[in-house]
Amino acid sequence: MKKLLAIVVLVFLYCNFSYADNSIEIKRFEEKNIVVLKFKVPDKKHPKKDYVLAQIHYPKNFDTKLAVIIHQHGSTRDGIKFEAWGGKTDEWGTRLIKAGLKRGYAVAVVDAFYKRGITPGSKLKFPYAIQIGITLRNILSKNENIDNSKMFYTGFSYGAGQVLELQGKRYSNQKTFKAAVAAEPGCNQIPNPVKVNISTLIIKGEESHYYPVACKSYLEMIKNVNNKVKYVSMPKVDHNFSLNSKIGTGKAFNGCSNNIVIRYFDGTWKHMDGTLTSRNETRKKCMTNNKAAVNSKTSEKLDEAIEIALNFIDKNN
Repeated sequence: MKKLLAIVVLVFLYCNFSYADNSIEIKRFEEKNIVVLKFKVPDKKHPKKDYVLAQIHYPKNFDTKLAVIIHQHGSTRDGIKFEAWGGKTDEWGTRLIKAGLKRGYAVAVVDAFYKRGITPGSKLKFPYAIQIGITLRNILSKNENIDNSKMFYTGFSYGAGQVLELQGKRYSNQKTFKAAVAAEPGCNQIPNPVKVNISTLIIKGEESHYYPVACKSYLEMIKNVNNKVKYVSMPKVDHNFSLNSKIGTGKAFNGCSNNIVIRYFDGTWKHMDGTLTSRNETRKKCMTNNKAAVNSKTSEKLDEAIEIALNFIDKNN
């Protein structure tokens, strides 16, 4: 059995990870059932810093094609360090790996900040990470051990905002993900939703400093175009899925919660009440100094939130 598993692992590591137009580097850690990929996804905010990382964890024993969950971290990469190249994920990604593997999923965590000099406070420098997730999806979909009809996407905070980019017209005609989970998105600046074939779950803490009213507004917009969407509200829970919510000082994109900004495919930006705005005005109006306090991050309800996310993915698997 061990010999058979080793053969399966090697096939997983070496099959179909090479493209003529995209340089991909691979490091394998067979004893840990881990593969680390370095691949290019250019971003206008970070010229000449094209490389990003993904660490893929897969079950120890599998004899069928695997469903895959790709996770995009939030602004703080406070989770595990990758086995190669110094990449990191967040705490959601770290716990998702453990819980996802137990359910038989392969779990891939992305590092979108790799060597880009980004800190949690430099929010205007955050890359357009949904493109990283889709690029990784396309890479993994070529592997013969991956079921490319069962590819899922999750994100926390900033990463959750990237999940909601899938509601916009830019990706409406592309093959992306079967289902996606947005855990604690801000929803202050979002794409105008169009009809897409993706089941989406939004998880919000009732005490989040990314005020739920913003995502509830966007939820209604998504429903109005008949997209498949579910909203779960967690009582007494803050942005970090903690129970001792406190507001601290630091950058947070939450100043437009009562009148969210909608980006249209033609380049127009409008508040929900119809008032025209722009990218620069939105940055000024929506950025505040009210974020969750660092010492409030106890995350008692994080495992519960991940179970909610995985139950949703199971239903769509």
